[in-house]
Amino acid sequence: MVHKARFDSYDVKPATPRWSWSGKSDDGKTVAVTCWQDRFEKGIDLYRSHTHLGETGWQSRPGHNELILNLAWARDNCDGVVRIIIATPVDPNASPRSIKECFPQPDFSMSIVRLDEASGDFELERIKAA
Repeated sequence: MVHKARFDSYDVKPATPRWSWSGKSDDGKTVAVTCWQDRFEKGIDLYRSHTHLGETGWQSRPGHNELILNLAWARDNCDGVVRIIIATPVDPNASPRSIKECFPQPDFSMSIVRLDEASGDFELERIKAA
C-alpha cells in the first residue's frame, strides 16, 4: 500500500498525497502524522523531530509546513493527540529521504508534548493504556 492509503486507514486527508507528511479528517477530530521508524526513542514511546536538524532544507518543504499546521491543530482541537504512520526509509542516509514502506499504528496514539511552531521542532510521546 502507498503512503496515501495509510492516511485513509485513519479517515484523514493529506493536502497533497505526493508530499504530505500529515493529514486531518474532514470533521477535524483526527490528525495523523508520519514519523521515521529509526528516529523513535525508548522503543516507540518518544519521537523528537530535532533529530532531523542535521538535514538541510527539509523544514522549508511544503509537507513540513503542513505537518506543523496539523500538529498545532491537534494541540488546539484534539487534546494534543495524533495518530501515527511509521515509515521506513529506502536509504536512511539520504536527504531528502523517500519511503520504502509505511504502516499505520491503529493500537496507539501519541500526545504532543512540545511544539515550537517557529523552528518546526516537536516531540511526541506515546499514550499509555490505563
